[in-house]
Amino acid sequence: MVSEARIYRAAANINSMAELTPYPWIVQSMNILKVRGSIPPHPFRARGHLRRCEVMKKFLVFILLMIPFSVFAGQVGDNIEYAGFLKTEVWMRNNTDNNRQFLTSLKNTIDVAVEYEISDDWAFFVHPRYFYDFAYDLRDDDDFDRNQYKMGHTQRQEWLRDCYFDYTSDNLDLRLGKQQVVWGQMDIPILDRVMPWDLTNWFLPDLADMRIPLWMLKAEYSPQVNSTLQFLMIPDFEQSRVAPPKAPFGMTAYNAFDDLLNSLPMALGGPAFLDSVRVDYDSPGQKLENSTFGLRWRSMIGNLEYTLNWLYGFSTSAYLYEDFRVQTMTFGPFRIGVDSYRTRRHKRTQTAGFSFAKTFIEPGPFEGITVKGELAYVHKEPTYYGTPGAWASTEPSDKYNWGIAIEKNIVKNWLVSFQFLQFVTDRETSVAPLTGAKTKVLDTATYGVLDKLENYYVLKVMTDFMHERLKPEVTCVVQEDGHGRIIPKVIFELMDNIWLKLGYAHFFGGPDTNNGEFRNRDQLMFEVKYTF
Repeated sequence: MVSEARIYRAAANINSMAELTPYPWIVQSMNILKVRGSIPPHPFRARGHLRRCEVMKKFLVFILLMIPFSVFAGQVGDNIEYAGFLKTEVWMRNNTDNNRQFLTSLKNTIDVAVEYEISDDWAFFVHPRYFYDFAYDLRDDDDFDRNQYKMGHTQRQEWLRDCYFDYTSDNLDLRLGKQQVVWGQMDIPILDRVMPWDLTNWFLPDLADMRIPLWMLKAEYSPQVNSTLQFLMIPDFEQSRVAPPKAPFGMTAYNAFDDLLNSLPMALGGPAFLDSVRVDYDSPGQKLENSTFGLRWRSMIGNLEYTLNWLYGFSTSAYLYEDFRVQTMTFGPFRIGVDSYRTRRHKRTQTAGFSFAKTFIEPGPFEGITVKGELAYVHKEPTYYGTPGAWASTEPSDKYNWGIAIEKNIVKNWLVSFQFLQFVTDRETSVAPLTGAKTKVLDTATYGVLDKLENYYVLKVMTDFMHERLKPEVTCVVQEDGHGRIIPKVIFELMDNIWLKLGYAHFFGGPDTNNGEFRNRDQLMFEVKYTF
C-alpha cells in the first residue's frame, strides 16, 4: 500500500499537493493539444469562430469524463495511487502603457500524478501536466499573439514533469528517470543551481513550478543515521528559458534587440540594407560527454543540519558572444549590406558550496528562532560587460553568492522570515575587445550597470485564520539601489478540495534594473484550483 505522503515526494520538493486546485477551463487546452498539436503564431485569425465552437463541444465532453474520475480518485487496487488538480489562472495588468494588454494570462492546467508500487523496494512514478493559455487567443494584438507558440501551450516534452523508477533500501536509494533536484532553501536561488529555470513569468510562480525537470540518475547512500551522500549524473540538457520579445514579461535586452531587427532595415531604406543580423544558438546537446555531475553530503550535528555541495556541468543559461562582424558596401544598385554574427553559447562551470539550518529549541532569548544560510562559489561563470544599455563582451568571472535567513513564529501563528543575500563578482570592470574602452558588469536582463556587491533583502510574513482555511502572505524583495517587488496574496480553502488564491504583484525601481523593468506591468492574479 503506497502512503499518501509518498506519492508526491516524487514531485521532488514540489509544493504541497494539498494546496493544488483548479477546474474546468483546462479542458479546452487538452482538446486543442490533441486536435491541433501545435499553434501557429497568429491563431484564431481566419477560422476563429469555428475553432471556438470545436473547443466548447470538447470542453463539455471532457467535463463529463472528469466527473467520475474526480469522485473516485485516490486509489486503484492495492498498489496504485493517484492525485492531481485542475487549475485556472487569470492575470491582469492594471498599470499599463497599452490598454489592449490588460489581460496577461488566462491559463488552464491539468496535472495528474500516479505512483505504482511494484514491490516493497521498487516503485514507478509518472507525473504529466498540460496547460493552455487562452489569453493569446482572445487578444487582437500582433505583438501579444506572436508569442502563442512559445507561451500559449505546453511545448515538446514539457507535458511530462516527472517519470522515474524508485529503488529504496536501508542504506541505498536510487531514482532513475525525469525528476527534479533541489539544493538550497532561499527564496532567491543561490545554491539551487542543478535544474534549469523557466523565467517566462519572472519570479511570480512558485519555485517548484519554475524548475525544469531533467532525465538523470540520483543515488543516495546513507553510511550512518542522519547522514546521506547524494550522487547526480545528468546526461540530459535543457537551457533556462526567458519570455520571448514582447511577451508580458519579455526582458528589456530581448525587446531592444527585437526592435532593432524590426525597425533598422525599414528606417535605413528597406530590407535590402540588412543582409544579416542574427543570433545563432549553440547547445551542448544530449551527449554523454556533456553530462552534469553533482555531489552533496547532508548530515546532522545535534539539531544543526548542513550540506556540502559540488556541481560540474554546462551553465543552464546561454550567453551572448560576438565572434566576428563583417560589413560590406556595394554601390552597384546603391545597396549597403551589413552582416553581424553573434552566438549564444553555454559554458562549463563549477560550483562548490554549503548550506545549514538550525532551530533553537532551548529556553532563552533565541528559543523558536530558525537560522538558515547557504553559500555558492561559481568558478568561471560567463558575465556580461559593457556600458549602460550596451553589451560589449562576455567573459568568465568567479562569483561568490551567499545568504542568511532568520525565521520565527511570533504572536502565536505569525511566521516572519528575513533574508539577506549578497551576490559578489570578482571583477567589476573589464576592457572592450574592439575599442579598449573600460566596461562594467551588466545585468543580463536589462544591460543595466551592476556593482561588484549586489545586496538583496527579503521579508516574508505569513499566518492563517479559520483553522488554516484562510492563509494570507506578503513577500517583499528589495535591492540596495531601490528596486524590487511586493507580492501580497491570500489563499482560501472554499471546500475540502477547492482552493481560491488572490494576489497582486507590484514592481518598482529604475528601468535598467531587473525588477524595475517591469514597473509598468503590475499584475492582479486570481487562481482557482480543484484537487482530486
